[in-house]
Amino acid sequence: MRYVYCHPLFDERKCAHRFSYELAKTFERNNLQLERFDYRGTGEADGQFCDVTKDRLQADIQAIINSDQACLVGTRFGATVAFDCCCLSESAVQTLVLIEPIVNGQGYAEYLFRKQHLKNMMTGNQSEFAEEDAFCNLEGYKTSNLFIEQIKQIQLVETAEKIQSGTIVYIIQTSASSKIKSEYALLADYLKKSGIQTFIEIFNLPVFWERIPDGDYSVVTKKIVEWCR
Repeated sequence: MRYVYCHPLFDERKCAHRFSYELAKTFERNNLQLERFDYRGTGEADGQFCDVTKDRLQADIQAIINSDQACLVGTRFGATVAFDCCCLSESAVQTLVLIEPIVNGQGYAEYLFRKQHLKNMMTGNQSEFAEEDAFCNLEGYKTSNLFIEQIKQIQLVETAEKIQSGTIVYIIQTSASSKIKSEYALLADYLKKSGIQTFIEIFNLPVFWERIPDGDYSVVTKKIVEWCR
């Protein structure tokens, strides 16, 4: 069994790094190895972010799994790409853990552009890629318009029926409220209608992908290991 962590993108990747480290340590304490890696064009991996596309991210995850039985744990956009991997006919994913997945790509793209607009207003700077028709600046990342369009087209609910049978899905919501987000409830309903065992867990914890966390996330990491064993 392979245990693979799929990190988020943009600034969320940097903020979530400490959480992924704590998660890997929790796996290690249970004599399991969580494989953390950088997609091509991100982190310390070869390539440039401007070449990143949704298909390439998916291919990177598939290359790590390499047809082995696997458990995928993804955060934010990493969770969304992991979800797509489970829709492939050759998928061998036994357990899929989605930490605040991006369910609606259009809303996520608008969120990213709002954040960038606020940064531009605060710094007085405009996008350094504004003159390049095929790219734009998102949180300092030279992002291709192709990738942005792929992000906008994401609708996990519409692809839920493609998840391969036998996969167990866990959706993690971090919130001060005990009410399940409507988009997660809808996704879970569609997965269940397709015969996929699906569970939603809410943890009242700080949002670790928007800012570098200083809290204790062991309650989440222990639960994830329990699901993957």
